[in-house]
Amino acid sequence: MATSSLFPLPAPPFLPSACRHRAPPPPLSPSARPFQPSSSRIVFVQWAPPPRGWFKLNFDGSVYNDGSRRASIGGAIRDGGGRILLAFAERTEHSTVGIVEARAMIRGLRLALELGVDRLVAEGDGLVLAQLLRGEETQTRIPVEMQEEILGLLRRFPGGRDVRHVYREGNQVAHTLCRQAYHSPGVWIGIVPTAVFEKAEEDRRGVLHEREVVVRRPCRV
Repeated sequence: MATSSLFPLPAPPFLPSACRHRAPPPPLSPSARPFQPSSSRIVFVQWAPPPRGWFKLNFDGSVYNDGSRRASIGGAIRDGGGRILLAFAERTEHSTVGIVEARAMIRGLRLALELGVDRLVAEGDGLVLAQLLRGEETQTRIPVEMQEEILGLLRRFPGGRDVRHVYREGNQVAHTLCRQAYHSPGVWIGIVPTAVFEKAEEDRRGVLHEREVVVRRPCRV
């Protein structure tokens, strides 16, 4: 799959790191996590806005495997200042996480096109999906037809498009919208539910979130 024409990426600083490896700010509180073994480390994750003139779609999918057959999709389209232009939260048919996340991305891309967005970063916390669409991975959790539909939608953004992965901690607006879908689904333009607005404001302020990352030790020969 050729990706050079599909993802013509601007040079840095367009690509701010969503996962920033920083030392925790001292001093640590008495309730701080104890010293971590060498097999894991703490990284600090934050949502990164798109550059001026671009927009970002954060999307997510939620699946309950508790017998309830519940599943939902959610996402938000924001400008370079972090302001939400549109958000959606909808229930969907129960399926695998990969397929539900792909549905969320498709829904978000379609809504972005309806808004007239021409430069878009699509960002979710499904690493396999992002790698697949970027041509960095051939393993897939979605049908080929769904993959082709997403790529076709991405090509409709003439000003530029990119697909990125972010840890769950940097995708909290979309995650909150997935929960919103279970009790009050909808599509909002401008004004969004309070819980979603509060998460978006945290992102605008650059709030950092801790995440423990497992470090794979090299194999000894």
